[in-house]
Amino acid sequence: MTYTYKQDFIPQNKVEINLPTTAVFITDPQNDFLSEGGAAWALVGENVEKDKVVDHQVALKEIAKKVGIPVFYSPHTYTDKEYANWKVLSPIDKIMFSIDMFHEGKWGHEFHPKMTPDENTHVLNPHKGLSNFQSGDAVLQLRQHNIKTIILAGMSANLCLEAHLRDAVENGFEVVVVSDATAGGGPFSKDAALTNFEFIASEVTTTDDIVNRLKQAARN
Repeated sequence: MTYTYKQDFIPQNKVEINLPTTAVFITDPQNDFLSEGGAAWALVGENVEKDKVVDHQVALKEIAKKVGIPVFYSPHTYTDKEYANWKVLSPIDKIMFSIDMFHEGKWGHEFHPKMTPDENTHVLNPHKGLSNFQSGDAVLQLRQHNIKTIILAGMSANLCLEAHLRDAVENGFEVVVVSDATAGGGPFSKDAALTNFEFIASEVTTTDDIVNRLKQAARN
């Protein structure tokens, strides 16, 4: 399965995979997004299941380990103090706070059981806004590991994933977005995100395609 660009006027690039400088990067692989019963499941669950997002994220995590490239997780976290004291909230912040999302110490904040970190996973400092590049240690950790190309997946498509994409590009990284390893809330978010992914990302592709290309790169 391959991704077909929806905007035919956009130049379509195919990134050359260089394993020593490539990483898989997954945003918010946590129960509140990916598990039935999670705080946001009513908003995103139908789309997560439709696109088989968990299966695709697992496939990316597994192929990364198989071919010897690192995986980075960018989790979202709010503490008790932040829930009690934060006053300036965007609309999405208000939604998350109202449903007790990403509350540190609670089940929903934990990683999805199929996405439990292993020895090949680097868990970044948690982000508080939409992007770890702004409020976490993404740039430092990626630079320390000599990463130049990011294979980007995660939740949610038009919010944290898109924010990470924009900031990664602004920081000079080459970014490949995996279109079927993300989802969003409601009927419009994914299409909105894909429109912007095509404008901003070095490439938009699918899990099957990137898995096959990583295997090929490992054989070369």
